[in-house]
Amino acid sequence: MTRNEKELDNIWALRKALSRPNYAVMELLLQKSPRTTKELYSILEKKFTRKTLIITLRELSLDLNVIQPTHIRTNTGYGLGYKLNPKVKNIIKSVQKFSKIIESGRSIS
Repeated sequence: MTRNEKELDNIWALRKALSRPNYAVMELLLQKSPRTTKELYSILEKKFTRKTLIITLRELSLDLNVIQPTHIRTNTGYGLGYKLNPKVKNIIKSVQKFSKIIESGRSIS
C-alpha cells in the first residue's frame, strides 16, 4: 500500500480543504466574493508565500472545485478572480459552527 492510499479516507477532501492556506482563502471569499487574484495575494502575502498561494488556488479550483474562476470588472477591463462554490458556503459555515461547539466543550473540561 502506498503512502497516498493510506492517507485517503472518507474525509480526505475535507481535510485538504481545511488546511491553513486553503481555509484562509475560503474565509476571505466567504466575507466578500468574488475577489481578484491580486487582491487575495495582497491580503495573504504576509501569512503565506506566493508559491503556496498559487498551489492553493489551483487545488481549490481544479482539484476540489471549492472556488470557481470568474471574470471581474476592473478599472482597466476585466481580470481573473474567484468566487466560492455556493454549496461550499454552507459547509464553511457549518465547520465554523462545529469548531465553536468543540472549542466550548474543551473549555468546560
